[in-house]
Amino acid sequence: MERNILYWAGMAIFPLYLVATLLIGRSAARGHSRANDFLNASRSLPLWVVILSFTSANCGALEIVGLSAVAAQYGARAFHFYWIGAVPAMIFLGGIMIPIYMRSGVNSLPEYLERRFNARVRLANAWLILGMGIALSGIGLYAMAEVLHVVFGWSFWGSAVLGATVVLVYVMLGGVRATIYNEVLQLAVIAAGLIPLLWLPTNRFRSLTDLADSHWHLWIGMPAFSPAADLDCLGVIAGLGMVLSFSYWCTDFVLVQRALATRTVDASRMVPLLAGFGKLGFSMLVIVPSLGASAYLGRQMPASFDQTLPTLIKASYGSMLLGLGMTALAASLMTGLAANVSAFSAIWIEEIYRISLRRRATEAHYICMGRAAIAAAIVLSLTTCSIAFHFKDLMEYVQLIFSLCGAPFFAIFVLGIFTHRTTAKGAITGLYAGIAFSFFYEGMVVVHWLHYGSTMSANFHVAMFAFTIALGVGLTASRPHERKSLAELDSLVCSSRSLALRQVPALWWLLAGALLASCIFLNILWM
Repeated sequence: MERNILYWAGMAIFPLYLVATLLIGRSAARGHSRANDFLNASRSLPLWVVILSFTSANCGALEIVGLSAVAAQYGARAFHFYWIGAVPAMIFLGGIMIPIYMRSGVNSLPEYLERRFNARVRLANAWLILGMGIALSGIGLYAMAEVLHVVFGWSFWGSAVLGATVVLVYVMLGGVRATIYNEVLQLAVIAAGLIPLLWLPTNRFRSLTDLADSHWHLWIGMPAFSPAADLDCLGVIAGLGMVLSFSYWCTDFVLVQRALATRTVDASRMVPLLAGFGKLGFSMLVIVPSLGASAYLGRQMPASFDQTLPTLIKASYGSMLLGLGMTALAASLMTGLAANVSAFSAIWIEEIYRISLRRRATEAHYICMGRAAIAAAIVLSLTTCSIAFHFKDLMEYVQLIFSLCGAPFFAIFVLGIFTHRTTAKGAITGLYAGIAFSFFYEGMVVVHWLHYGSTMSANFHVAMFAFTIALGVGLTASRPHERKSLAELDSLVCSSRSLALRQVPALWWLLAGALLASCIFLNILWM
């Protein structure tokens, strides 16, 4: 009887959490007089809220379910997604990119691209973000359905519809403000629900020596260059560390939208830095328990790596903790879904509908259409979530999306922000060339004309090649007579003036140095 009471007390946490998200959505619905308040909330939120939201926005299905699956499959090398694939790019975002975004006065990345190039480049980027956003939000629904199926045995589609409905209601009520404030709540729930994993299964691992020695090392045993290996140093450093990580952290619409929600340039600069320390903490929270999952679970180890973390929670948590752990997983999944759905709405209204279809409507009309776009995004997400069934783990799916589309776009972004010579025609030509090449190359991998030791390794190499092709074509196709003047590009291209490094507070430099040093130390520790 006592066990039953504890069980239901724990299970009550989940519905209480759902009610709290809806109440936050209702509260955030007040005061939306302009479409920007509902869709972007630019330059209007306190620093602490934005930092927690920025951290939480990257702790969704990709982080909790996807990286725990990578740890179970590839071992300690999953840390690369944090220490090589996140921290350097986050420092770069705060030191270089944020000042340029803020100084140019833009509210979004596509708006920056129009000012740097032209409306055609802005529109191409908007459609690219829409497609990637729907694919990524489908990941959240898939992961949520997997979690509820493993823990409670609920049907896949019933679980997906439940999660989609809750997200639909609170995002439609409060827009991006509801999403951001809910991300603060979700971050607290995620941390509380996953911290017990650091000692419950970890201190009872059975026969850890049964696992390969390379399972516990970041770099030892990894070849410098070998497509036949599961991972190689070139793919990790260049593909993940230099292309995919920078393309994600510096150009992802959701993350840039969060950073620009602060009120000043100095505050925005601090957002990715302070969130970086949170990433280091989450690397331990997500990766460490999953490293010994196969040893701890034994025959209970699931066939799908994506089920590793929910299976660990089910096997190690007691009656009371199970409800908290399940709520933490649900919170992480709703975070990613809500962020991508609200981003879809903002992109559709601000970058396509308002500009190309209905230029002079009222703000109330744009808010109404924004809510309609949220509903459409949820339906499309339900359609795309089944694609994830075809991959061994979610991270392979995510890296494939960014390799095919994100890497070519990042090349064009680099050309635009660091050179004066790149033109709109060069940018569009380079973008299309990079995307076409990435799909062609990936096709050769799929039909086994090119062979890689793992899907992840193939994704890293595709990203490197697609980035290089887009970069080269973008430069070659830019003609001198089509360039904008230096005056037009004054606040849009990286320069000593735009960086304003002398005005950066000493605290920023101190935190950046500490974050980078921590990252280097952890790489050495887990060498």
